[in-house]
Amino acid sequence: MIFAAALATVFQSFPVLKDAEVRRLGFYPSRLQAIRQRLDGAVLNRQIAGSVVIVAKDDQIVLHHSSGQRDRAAGLPMRPDTLFQVMSMTKPFVGVAVVQCAERGLLNLDDPVEMYLPGFSRAQVRTAEGLEPAARRASIRHLLTHTSGLSGDDPGGLDDDQKRRMTLAEYTALIGADPLRAHPGEEIRYSGVGINALARIVEIASGQKFEDFTREHIFEPCGMSDTSFFLPERDRSRLAKVYGEDLEEFDHDRFRTGAKLANGAGGLYSTALDMARFLMKFSKKGGGLVSPAGFRALTTVQTGELKMDGNSERGYGLAFVVARNPAGTSNLRAPGAYGHTGAFCTEFWADPETGIIAVFMSQGFGVGDGVRKSFGAMVSASTLSKD
Repeated sequence: MIFAAALATVFQSFPVLKDAEVRRLGFYPSRLQAIRQRLDGAVLNRQIAGSVVIVAKDDQIVLHHSSGQRDRAAGLPMRPDTLFQVMSMTKPFVGVAVVQCAERGLLNLDDPVEMYLPGFSRAQVRTAEGLEPAARRASIRHLLTHTSGLSGDDPGGLDDDQKRRMTLAEYTALIGADPLRAHPGEEIRYSGVGINALARIVEIASGQKFEDFTREHIFEPCGMSDTSFFLPERDRSRLAKVYGEDLEEFDHDRFRTGAKLANGAGGLYSTALDMARFLMKFSKKGGGLVSPAGFRALTTVQTGELKMDGNSERGYGLAFVVARNPAGTSNLRAPGAYGHTGAFCTEFWADPETGIIAVFMSQGFGVGDGVRKSFGAMVSASTLSKD
């Protein structure tokens, strides 16, 4: 009895629709139940400390499930309103903000970056033979598709504590001092530095702080009241802790004390529901956040035949990762599915073929990826046959 009561506390399931309604939307109720069981089992097997997940279609949530704990030492459970550091899931929001600026005539996607950040005018490329001038000027589009040649290392050897205490203007003023790792347009090199350069360009083009621009033009229109770059002190108790190997607490300042940087590369705090709200709106051909043309640009591969992670299975739209072919859909999603992962075991995606949107939120560093991938495959397998 005690064990059963403990399970009732730790595993909170939030069914939204009755089975008949779930079937009407094209899902097997039993397979959605299997997802709940897999996630609950992952907690019992110590694969993750906990998770909150959402699956939806046609603005209807068919699965909203919370498992495990957000704070193991304190015994605090995961809840629907638990906050997460979504890390690189922040990047697509930068892409949307840039396209919004382009659609307002504030910038052009093929503008040279040096128009906004003069340090890029001095760009050199480090090659095996030494330094040489960049073959072409890096553009905003290059930054959006991770083809600018910038590395993933913060400029000037900054550590995380130093970086977060800087403004975007101060941080991006350092970009350009370090050599590029490739000529712009020639390679995909994942670079959070480039995404932060974009966040600063939004500030320059719009005249607003990046955190204010995203709140006004993305978060508020989507009803994302729990999403921000700087965590209010009143919400600290809702923030999940991050766990590493053997579910030991990961040593870092999850509250980012003293932060000034609206980190476009990975700075958002959010909930599973807020991420779902964004995708539910955006997946409707931009949902009014951007035009249908802007939506196509954001979610269609822009990187041609360039290889990503050593293969051609996926590519980049404008800051969104897009599945290019069936080999790039290890989680059984159709080619054309788009979304992004985060370093602390989070992910969201939309599948245009099925209309499914899904959100996986956990907090693990170096752990939990297998659970996240299983969730993705099980979501894709939960749809009824159209035959």
